[in-house]
Amino acid sequence: MDRETKAKIIIIYSACLIFAVMLTVLLSVLLTKKDNYYEEPVPEIVTEEPGPVVEKENVTEDKPNIPESRPESAPVNHERALREPLVNLRGNGEDEVTVMIYMNGSNLESYAGFATDDIREMLKADYSDKLHILIETIGTQYWQRYNISSEHTQRYAIEDFKLVLKDDTLPQLNCSEAENLCDFIRWSSTNYPADRYILIFWDHGGGAVDGFGYDEWSEYEESLTLDGIKWALDSAGVDFDFIGMDACIMSSIETCYALYDHCDYAILSEDFESAIGWSYRDWLTQLARDTSVPTEELARTIIDDMVNANDNSIMGSSSTLALIDERYVPQVMDAWLEFAYANEADLLSNNYSREVNRSERAMPAKVDAMMQTYYVTDMQALAGSIDSPYSKPLTSRLDSAIVYYNCTMDDSGLTGLSVTLPYNDVVFYHDLGPVFAGIGIEKRYIEWLGRFQEEWE
Repeated sequence: MDRETKAKIIIIYSACLIFAVMLTVLLSVLLTKKDNYYEEPVPEIVTEEPGPVVEKENVTEDKPNIPESRPESAPVNHERALREPLVNLRGNGEDEVTVMIYMNGSNLESYAGFATDDIREMLKADYSDKLHILIETIGTQYWQRYNISSEHTQRYAIEDFKLVLKDDTLPQLNCSEAENLCDFIRWSSTNYPADRYILIFWDHGGGAVDGFGYDEWSEYEESLTLDGIKWALDSAGVDFDFIGMDACIMSSIETCYALYDHCDYAILSEDFESAIGWSYRDWLTQLARDTSVPTEELARTIIDDMVNANDNSIMGSSSTLALIDERYVPQVMDAWLEFAYANEADLLSNNYSREVNRSERAMPAKVDAMMQTYYVTDMQALAGSIDSPYSKPLTSRLDSAIVYYNCTMDDSGLTGLSVTLPYNDVVFYHDLGPVFAGIGIEKRYIEWLGRFQEEWE
């Protein structure tokens, strides 16, 4: 074989290899979720007579006005007392647990079946009559498995390794409407009362401003924003052990602030999730075997399973997940406001959403271009990037709030919790205002964020 022929073969082989790698990466990035590595017979789906349906109230409350700020001269109270836990377990495996999964399948399901992949993982978990796993199927135009209706929203329970249809009376609901989330929570807590409630949001995430969920039946721009989530939680009146988001870039101080009144812990990702997302079998099995398992222990399983799956799969990518103690969130917010106001000149002189030194673990570290679009700025790294007497108090409060954190071997350099700084993005800032006001962030701070437009025009 002559040299020219060999060269052509090598070029063709290399091109094919590059194409295959690019196709794999593209699929992972576009779908940003879920993977599964095994096939097995489809479990039986059982249809029951629908249980009682909780009527949805016709709520007409307006969103709250922007709250007044504290006076500029008022000191930040770093010793603000922690509230008592919202949930107190009976212990010794005696607790009844209800897990509510708001599963907005979206294009993740219609394109690749990622939602039903995760349902399959749930069906493989151990069963307990003290553990109730409830799923609302919403937001996708094509459910690929289990005969889930693509025509309207349904509610299922997992019982004795079977997917059981519990409510088939709903129309095609819009995931982005807060009333629908509220109704699912009320229905679940009414029909499956428990000592311990857990709420999981399943779908795309868009950060502190765009919020959660892309519903294939609604306009692309629509989403369930943080003020809508807070309204739904306020209206539903249920206290959660933890609220988790199996969704991208939702681990921000703003998200935690919105959840503060309604859960003891949050489990959130500061980075984009790969196609793998959360793994459900092991932590649900752990919960079934001991319904009183401490939240911090259960969360370690959730976090480590996701990180390990990404480290060991071709579909994996940079992934992070953090357990946040919500009781410390007001202290973190107080410390952040003091840091931000005191270091205004520094914050405005450089776009830290792009150039912040991510952490001691990974310096220098590149900032993902997509994360720049959502202004995801790591709080610990930001505190370490500006020489200020207010850095240490902020770092200390973050250390208290972030109970457990893990990330993939590539060390993305994130530390668990971000803040949103809208550099030179008038549209983003315009969208930010009502969302932040709706979750109770003070007026002075919202107006202060507007300076990021003035300085960068």
